[in-house]
Amino acid sequence: MRGFSSSFPRGSAGVGLLMLRTAVSLHLLLEGGCGGAAPWWLAIAELLLVMALTAGMLTPVAALVVAAWQVSCLWHADWPHAAVLLTATVTALALTLLGAGAYSVDARIFGRRRLIVPAAPMDSD
Repeated sequence: MRGFSSSFPRGSAGVGLLMLRTAVSLHLLLEGGCGGAAPWWLAIAELLLVMALTAGMLTPVAALVVAAWQVSCLWHADWPHAAVLLTATVTALALTLLGAGAYSVDARIFGRRRLIVPAAPMDSD
């Protein structure tokens, strides 16, 4: 049988993902509301997203919501601001694909898993 271990990246890769989560969160916190005054409920939703992303809780979902939020802000942005939003959107999408890393709530909840892939029935030993 073949096996492989799936885990959250540790070490420098884990620190890099923590920094990436922090950068996406800071951008949302500083640029949230699409540059204008947001209603109170939208500000609370933004704050919850920032906290979840910084802590690394449901990171792929939170990062995808942040990316969608930033895409919606792109419709109202002028060029210099649109370039920043586009960069932040791509960064959030990269975080969606990469996951949270070892220094996150996701790593504590889901932990390390060992997957055992059975040999294909056509393989002969």
